[in-house]
Amino acid sequence: MASRSRRDLVRRPCDRCRQRKSRCVRDAGKDNCTSCELHHTECTFLNGPQPRIRTNGEVAEGLTRFSLNDLSPTPTSSVESPRSHSRFDFANSLLNGTLGLDLYRYTEYIGPASYHEPALLNLKRPAVSTGGPARSCPRSVSQNIAFLTHADDDSISQSQYWADLDQIESCIRPLGQSLVNLYFHIVHRTFPILDKSVFLEKYAQSYRNFSPPLLASVYLLALEWRFFDRQLANLTQVPDAGRLERLAMRTIDDARRRPKISTLQAGLLLLQRRDASSIDALPAQLISMGHTLGIHVDCEDWTIPEWEKSLRRRLAWALFVQDKWGTLVHGRPSLLPMEIDGDDETSDWVLRPCTLRDFPEATAGDDETGVVDGATGRDAFLQLIELSKIFSRITATFCSTGATRKGGLLDRIGASGALELAKPLALQLRAWHATLPPGLQLDSTPSLKLSTNGALHLSHAAAELTIHRALLRILTPDDSPSLIAAIRGAARARLASAVNLIAAFQLEHLQSFWGFAAASQVALVGSLAGLLWLTSGDADEQSDYLNHLERLRWNLQVWASAIPFAREALRKLDEEIGDLASVDLTVGPELEGTQ
Repeated sequence: MASRSRRDLVRRPCDRCRQRKSRCVRDAGKDNCTSCELHHTECTFLNGPQPRIRTNGEVAEGLTRFSLNDLSPTPTSSVESPRSHSRFDFANSLLNGTLGLDLYRYTEYIGPASYHEPALLNLKRPAVSTGGPARSCPRSVSQNIAFLTHADDDSISQSQYWADLDQIESCIRPLGQSLVNLYFHIVHRTFPILDKSVFLEKYAQSYRNFSPPLLASVYLLALEWRFFDRQLANLTQVPDAGRLERLAMRTIDDARRRPKISTLQAGLLLLQRRDASSIDALPAQLISMGHTLGIHVDCEDWTIPEWEKSLRRRLAWALFVQDKWGTLVHGRPSLLPMEIDGDDETSDWVLRPCTLRDFPEATAGDDETGVVDGATGRDAFLQLIELSKIFSRITATFCSTGATRKGGLLDRIGASGALELAKPLALQLRAWHATLPPGLQLDSTPSLKLSTNGALHLSHAAAELTIHRALLRILTPDDSPSLIAAIRGAARARLASAVNLIAAFQLEHLQSFWGFAAASQVALVGSLAGLLWLTSGDADEQSDYLNHLERLRWNLQVWASAIPFAREALRKLDEEIGDLASVDLTVGPELEGTQ
């Protein structure tokens, strides 16, 4: 044994993994495999494999199998199914009868334009692999809606399944349960894209009952609020969030090839944490996954559990919100079109509204626990959906490529016509704000509770400013002085209101869950101030805009050390605006037409 090189040992499983019949995985540069690292034992190589006869096919298969984690090739003769190791009782769990939540099958929605005919799918024989169970089969969930379901038991990428989960768990061990509890007490209360009962049922049995990217995403978001848990707050060594994030991004890249609802959930969670511009391809991928999973189709009459219908509806509207506010973050068109006239007869996004009945856990009696009020969080989620619908109409009217091109709608109707288009949208925003429940008012901050109301009111301000910025862009020297004064005066008033709103945020707002668009929404406030400053010829007025910018920047600087979204907003503001006081407008273009 001593004559063998370390490289030879790496190519064979250690005694512990051989005995447990599990995959032996070693990180580069480490002597012990991940399993022995977790159990604080040393890898040994005293026992050899049991002799057996291998067919030529098995040998060829073993030589071509490889690891997807940059590990050394492992000549195993078969890939063990994750299901074979699971202790989870699927038949008697809440997952029984679900469509998109089986960890070992993935589904494919059959759309009306597909070459498949749903009426014929039940006549289709399941595709069978040699010596194995059916690999794909149809499933009708209503009279007109059908899916193809595909087995995911023996996919090559699943050869790293256990290793990925074990590495994710090793990043946070033994803090997993504390992080899960923290996630459901804070993030889930205002971003309810998981089913709490199902998640906790599975987690109570094993962390191996989850897809790797979803487990990593839950841990990652919970870590951002670790100071709200006494055990986590007093850690002498903080879990490596960077490693956890790398694992999440790598595993979701693999999982998107066989999308499940858990893949969509993980992607949305990752987008809430990271600067969306750094992974700007993911939103489009998530929408494609959503279409594959049938998220865009009303599931009310489907033959699936009622709680999955509610989950699908919440998840679909969360994806809608992500897409619509993504136009502000990325500056690209929305990928989920919403007709301005609200014609559902030709839309590919026709869902029932999300309501309180889509929150089965609302009756579970746990609203009083945690640091976010459950009822208020649900109301905020529902109100954000309604606000996003209005914002979608605003961007479709004033920011679409067709409307803003030369000779397009806005160019043809001019500032006066655009103002007429803006009035009903402004009234919708005003009505939305006026009908907010008392618990969602900015000054409603329950004692010892975090409040998401700040994020909700910031989104409302951003929607308003989007209208005012569009009107300012349309003004020309040919417009009447009274029209110019009216548009500029309204924009100036809304700018002051937005700056005052941000300055009024309390710690209960700042430490709450903000979501992915908050930094861009704050930067939009600065962008409007810069546009007003640039198009003003009055020195006192320009000084006023600079004062607004300095107040905004000061607040962000004060918060930046403790509030992640404030740091990102400050970066965006500095990149967009810089130091306007040092700019010499006398060498710039003529701007007299919009004074």
